[in-house]
Formats: sequence, C-alpha cells, structure tokens
Amino acid sequence: MEAVVQQELGADRQLWVKVLRSNSRGASCTEATPRQRAQALVAEFGKDEACRMVQIAIQVLAINTVVWRRGLAVWQQCGVADPLVLACSSLKLLGCDWLHRSWLANLWALQQWLPWEVSAAQAIECYGSYVVNAAVDKMVGRLLYLEQLGLLPLLVANKPAAKREWRLQQGLSGSKKAAGEPVFISVGDVADLSSARFDSLVDSALSQQQQDDDGLVSSSSSCPSFEAFRKGRLLQLPAWEQLLVQAEADVVERERKLPPELLQNGSGKKSAG
Repeated sequence: MEAVVQQELGADRQLWVKVLRSNSRGASCTEATPRQRAQALVAEFGKDEACRMVQIAIQVLAINTVVWRRGLAVWQQCGVADPLVLACSSLKLLGCDWLHRSWLANLWALQQWLPWEVSAAQAIECYGSYVVNAAVDKMVGRLLYLEQLGLLPLLVANKPAAKREWRLQQGLSGSKKAAGEPVFISVGDVADLSSARFDSLVDSALSQQQQDDDGLVSSSSSCPSFEAFRKGRLLQLPAWEQLLVQAEADVVERERKLPPELLQNGSGKKSAG
C-alpha cells in the first residue's frame, strides 16, 4: 500500500502515514484495488490534483471507480459545465450514487419549488450536499409543506443577503439586526433543521404572515406539525407521487445514456424512504 501511494500518486512518506492511520484495513489489503483506484484518479484528474484530493480526503481511495465516474457522467448529463472542477471542490459528492432515485427526486424538487429559477446543474453545484444527505420525504416533504402553507415565497438563496437587502430597503443599516425583520427560510433550513427547530421556524413565519395579512392566514396553532403532515397528508398529495414517478423515469433515462461499464456495481433504483 505504501508503494501504491508513493508510485501512483508521487506522494511522500507523510501522506502514507496519514493513509495508514486513517484506514489500517486499507493499508494491509492487497495492492491491486487501491493501485487501480489511484491510477484511475491520476488518469482523470492528473497526478498533482489526485494527490491533493487524497491529502484532503483519504476516503477518496476507498470509492469504487465506477461510482465516481458514473457521478461525473450524470453531472454532465445534468448540464454541469465542468464536472471535474466540481469534483475537486466537492470531494464528498464523489462517493455518492447519483442514480439514486431519492436524490434525483430531491434534485427535481429544488428545480420545481424554489422561488428562483434553478437548473439541475445549479442545484447540484449549490445544494449537492443537501440533495444526497436529506431523506426524500424530508426535503420534498418540507417543500410541499411550505407550499401548502403559502410560505414558499420566504425561501431565499442566501439568508444573510436577504436580511441585509430588506434592512437597506427600510433605510436601515444593512449590518445591524432590526425589529420586524421578515422570517426567511434557506435550503439548508429545509434539508438540515431538526423537526423542533423547523416547526419553530414555520410557526414564526406563519405568525408574522398572519400579522402582515391582518388575520387572513390561519393561526399557526391550528397548523399541523411537519411530522404530522409527513405521516398523513404528504402521501396523499398528487405532487408527491408524481415527483417519485418522475425521478424513477429520470433514473431509467439517465441509465440509458450511460455506457455499460458505468452501470456496474448497482444503480439508482432504490426506494425513496
């Protein structure tokens, strides 16, 4: 394994020690697999960049070559201008199966329900980590939940920037928190917040909207929690079922466009749970 790191990546002893400490099983295995993976990285990214990638994230050597090559191909299908550049800047996305139905459903949802126009490529570049880390009933479910409550317009690409812009519009200092600031919701809030924090954010948004609309919006106290919505009404919404069907069709279509060698080791026809 030491020879693999030194010969294929041109790495020094310090990187080898890092590999050894981070993955003792990988260091003691036969050289064939890590050598092939290192060679594939060098062939695709160049020796200097491959070495840099391994230094940043040792786990890159543990990723099946078919998986990351398939990911690059899917990104290209989605319109990402330079998949290699994205891969180098977002190493955690390399180990993900981008033909997973749930992740394609998340990708479709962002394109469909974000108030600003987002292409598939932009969604991957800006929100790729959320796409692959958020359960589909969480990401898609929360977007549909916000739509049902009329809160989708509060979604913004950048919360600090949105707050600063609102303050300036009010003739206030853009850097100082002000009374009456709108409640904004980010994609990160949708994908990452715990149930309690997300419900609290929604309650605040509904309360503010109720005040602004002089009671035209129903009280937040009568609004079901997201978990109640997820277990009940979500599964009855045509938009939910349509999105899953759309994602399944997307998997089939993208598989059809891939060369046979990139369809090995499984693909994306997995449940949306």
